[in-house]
Amino acid sequence: MSFEYKITVFTPTYNRAYIIENLYRSIQRQTYKNFEWIVVDDGSSDNTEELFRKWKREENEFPIRYVKQQNGGKCRAINRGLGMARGELFFTVDSDDYLTDD
Repeated sequence: MSFEYKITVFTPTYNRAYIIENLYRSIQRQTYKNFEWIVVDDGSSDNTEELFRKWKREENEFPIRYVKQQNGGKCRAINRGLGMARGELFFTVDSDDYLTDD
């Protein structure tokens, strides 16, 4: 089996527009770039979707794959992300967390 990326960074989210930018900016600061970022929005009613529309238009060295689904819980969101993943490794980072630099 061949993979398009070494890593899929996966984030399930629900109404985290107020804090998910911390994660986004930390992902931008990574020096290793052979990854994709998949975000499954589990039915947020805040402006999460608008943020991702804006961020997808920005110059990033990694693809952002965002999908919004009807609320069904974190496990369902993870299953959706696994089905979308093109990375050899699947790394989950919650939407209220961030990655250390490098």
